[in-house]
Amino acid sequence: MTRPVFVSTTFFGNEPTELAEVLDLLDGLPVDGVELGSTHRWRPDLQAVAKRLRCRIFTHNYFPPARDDLIINLASADADILLASRTHAHACIDAAAAIGAELYTVHPGFLAEPMSAATTRADGAFDFTFAAPAGSYEQAFQTMVESLRQLAEHAARAGIGLAIETEGSVTKQGVLLMERPDEYQRLLALLPQLRINLNVAHSSLSASVHGFTLEGLIQLLLPALSAVELSHNDGRQDQHLPLVADSPMLAALAKLPERIPAILEFRDATRAQVADSIALVRAAASLPFTASSQEPS
Repeated sequence: MTRPVFVSTTFFGNEPTELAEVLDLLDGLPVDGVELGSTHRWRPDLQAVAKRLRCRIFTHNYFPPARDDLIINLASADADILLASRTHAHACIDAAAAIGAELYTVHPGFLAEPMSAATTRADGAFDFTFAAPAGSYEQAFQTMVESLRQLAEHAARAGIGLAIETEGSVTKQGVLLMERPDEYQRLLALLPQLRINLNVAHSSLSASVHGFTLEGLIQLLLPALSAVELSHNDGRQDQHLPLVADSPMLAALAKLPERIPAILEFRDATRAQVADSIALVRAAASLPFTASSQEPS
């Protein structure tokens, strides 16, 4: 078996883009699937554009985008933001089912409200700007659980998988949910049907802050893993860079069974850089699976 390789449509540019233009750039690349990402302009026929794909499809967070500005926060203490976030995620699930997607990944939520979207590069990274936290951690966690419970039930009815993306930051500490192993132990005990999309870059950053090992987290999450997202960074910022030959992100693939698709999730990259990264992932696929019994700390 060869690991499926997907490319996220976020790779082109650092401003909202036309999906059709990005799909044109992907034509001819040796990929097994496409993840329709969160950086596209709204247009009424976006689903029709997506249906031109003749490969496996995943969708992510803001696909399709809202017509009006919206930053999804499934843990929001603001009733209006929470309702808008849940409503839009429900609509994204419906759209995913309509275009034949297998998996919809959503961000699990924040303890503080994002004030600006992470679609432009600032200080070398793509990141949100946050307001001060509006409530307690426990309140945010319970709100997130209820949001994900509703979405998981809706996704099951629609016939697709629902995943959350793992989170982590060095520069934005104290505002992200789902950074630590103990959070996943708690969440998956409550929602065992939930799937996980392991963002290796995010979780590597979180591991450096919270003192656990990426290998240990992988072992904990393995039964729930449906995908893994890859990008390179400097070990401090979430830069969404194309992969390089010595990237530690590639080493993580040796800890993952080949059945788990690898999604290349870049920003402001060229088609040539995407092609080079695909080749690096294909080469890394030759490394043997080396699952460890190490428990997360």
